[in-house]
Amino acid sequence: KSDDWDLFGAAIETTDRISHMMWRLIDTRHPMYDEALAAKYGDSIEKVYRRADDFVGRLRQKVPKDAVFMVMSDHGFHSFRREVNLNTWLVQNGYMVVKGASTEKTLQDLFGRGKFFEGVDWSRTKAYAVGLGQIYFNLRGREGQGIVSAGEEYRALQDEIRSKLLPLTDPETGERVFSDIYKRDDIYEGEYIQFAPDLQVGFLDGYRVGWQDTLGTIRRAVIENNNRKWSGDHCATATEISHGVFFCNRRIAKAEPHIMDLAPSVLKVLEAPIPSDYDGEPLW
Repeated sequence: KSDDWDLFGAAIETTDRISHMMWRLIDTRHPMYDEALAAKYGDSIEKVYRRADDFVGRLRQKVPKDAVFMVMSDHGFHSFRREVNLNTWLVQNGYMVVKGASTEKTLQDLFGRGKFFEGVDWSRTKAYAVGLGQIYFNLRGREGQGIVSAGEEYRALQDEIRSKLLPLTDPETGERVFSDIYKRDDIYEGEYIQFAPDLQVGFLDGYRVGWQDTLGTIRRAVIENNNRKWSGDHCATATEISHGVFFCNRRIAKAEPHIMDLAPSVLKVLEAPIPSDYDGEPLW
């Protein structure tokens, strides 16, 4: 109202929170689907989006008519019906060697700097998974006890694991789990690429990396039910099936705008310099 601003940004988080928790009530195939709860709260996600839409409309009425006005999503959403334990698959296929049982981890371990990957024999382990769909190689010079050499051995291991993991199917449904598995140098670039995952999985709808697998725990099964209320997600989902939305009151010059284009577009409107290392480009 004071009209003394050059850039105004508003982030609506509730659409994310409600989708994470209530997706189970719009997906009848989800293990946590409850018909009675769905009848009562199944429209909760739509209600939140309607309120967000109303908020955008009221905000649009407040800003000057000549202001550039953009509305965008920063990610999509998919059902999270089944957990996929990448470390378990690596153990079963001989890429990781462990001794003894693996203990479950909590966020307290993560934030309290707990011990992880206990019992892993790094002298015989070529790959491990940590985080949300990232597979790292036990690389010489990068890992403390690395055994995989850069160059030909590295590229051969990428091809081998990708070719074996990509056809993985769900034993319960027969559905494929991955849309693609991406190699590091095909999707990353820049001065810190050596710290990027060596493979990044791209899940199809219904699948996400397992809760315990994110922290390196070895589970008994590669694929199991997600029995938590956190039933929708957008972590490591294949980009090919996860499109966002973008609205703008100024005509843009690109037929397919990308999320990377938003920052340089804003800087151009503000007549500010655009850093040379930006990946995107202005939309006009």
